[in-house]
Amino acid sequence: MKKNEYYVMSRLEDNHFWFVGKRYFIQTYLDPIKDKIKKILDVGSGTGGATKFLQFYGDVIGIEKNPTALKLAKLKNLKLVKGEAEKLPFAGQTFDLVTILDVLYHKDVDSVEKVIREARRVLLPSGYLLITDSAFKLLKGGHADSVFEKRRFTLSELENNLVRNGFAIIRSSYIFMSLFPLIFIKRFLIDKIASFAKSDVFMPPSVFNSLFQLLLQTERFLLRYFKLPIGSSLIILARKKWSR
Repeated sequence: MKKNEYYVMSRLEDNHFWFVGKRYFIQTYLDPIKDKIKKILDVGSGTGGATKFLQFYGDVIGIEKNPTALKLAKLKNLKLVKGEAEKLPFAGQTFDLVTILDVLYHKDVDSVEKVIREARRVLLPSGYLLITDSAFKLLKGGHADSVFEKRRFTLSELENNLVRNGFAIIRSSYIFMSLFPLIFIKRFLIDKIASFAKSDVFMPPSVFNSLFQLLLQTERFLLRYFKLPIGSSLIILARKKWSR
């Protein structure tokens, strides 16, 4: 991610509809298992917005590689460690929950499977893994260059990767379905025609920000009961398979 993107993220992640919406979806998946969570590792904690939110569920440690992101996250008084997702500096069987929130897409991730195996290693027996990430290659647009996007996923692709590496899928869905038409137009049509690298992350007028949050609240309600068929991102809750 370009350095400036971290400053933008840190400034907007409390109130911007996209970050607020992602917290809605995370909450929907974590609330049913909250009594089983005590120790949490947030892999690729960025500027700390999600790490701060996860404190509602337990004792959280964030790990981040980028020095700019770490500097900004430390302003939030979080427990943070500098390190890499593919080589976690923790002993095995330490955490009840590992979160990997919009990390696997990044060009600095050499091996998605290695990140998943490291998450499994540090999880307690029957511990949980929560992943959110970018969906569908056709949605790659100018924003991708600003955030160093290397890959996007389908649910089946990422689910199969998790199963191969010792996880059982509990729940999964696409998310941001309610905004998919707008995102499709922006990424697939406008960005393709304009052909320039520009971030999508900016604060829209308050009326639109509130409207989008309302749409995502409605989507959160649907997500409680249904697996959504399409969206610009995805969410997966999996559990470590334990074998002696």
